[in-house]
Amino acid sequence: MKNKILILMLLFAVSSCKSKPDQSTHVSDLAAKNDTSKLSKTVMGISAENKSNTSWVDDLKDFRQALYSKDVAKLKTYFSFPVGDDNWGYPVQFTADELKERKAKYANPSLLYEKDFERYYDQIFDKDLLKSIMKLKTASLLQNHQAETQEFNEGDFNFKLLANYYEKDKITLHLNLSYSNNAVDENGDPVSEGEHNKIYVFDIVEGKKLRFQRIVFAG
Repeated sequence: MKNKILILMLLFAVSSCKSKPDQSTHVSDLAAKNDTSKLSKTVMGISAENKSNTSWVDDLKDFRQALYSKDVAKLKTYFSFPVGDDNWGYPVQFTADELKERKAKYANPSLLYEKDFERYYDQIFDKDLLKSIMKLKTASLLQNHQAETQEFNEGDFNFKLLANYYEKDKITLHLNLSYSNNAVDENGDPVSEGEHNKIYVFDIVEGKKLRFQRIVFAG
């Protein structure tokens, strides 16, 4: 009988040891969870810091991507409508009926309104700008305050994009589409007539955000 009792006591002791939690394992698990939590917070902190430290060059890249993907909603974030510049209408070339409609609709039909942009954005930011801005080296622009693309051929004209970053009374970015005539006269000499520039002017707000201001035509 005593032997049976002794055996039962031994079995009970073994069972108790197995069911008791491993404190060292529990502590290790907590440490691992804490490390993971700290790592997550660190990563989130870095992401938030990078996001808050974006520059105007990053915004220019976003603008370029929005042009490429035809993201009108994103492109509109670069405007504060209405834009007070009547030059924007030159690329659109309104018909007589459209001009009449605008005069009836707007107190100042020479301004660019949000609905105008939704309708004509691909004429304001045309295929020449899209083609050339995709080749613009933003690193060179940031370092040298200027950059230019290769020259492209478009029918009777060649064009390239000249980008200039100015720091004067206010910081501005100029995207200058420069067109040259590739025709020749009867003597084989280049023809200069028709050379012109279309310049998109952006203010740089707080060193981070581009804000469209106007289009300038020259030549």
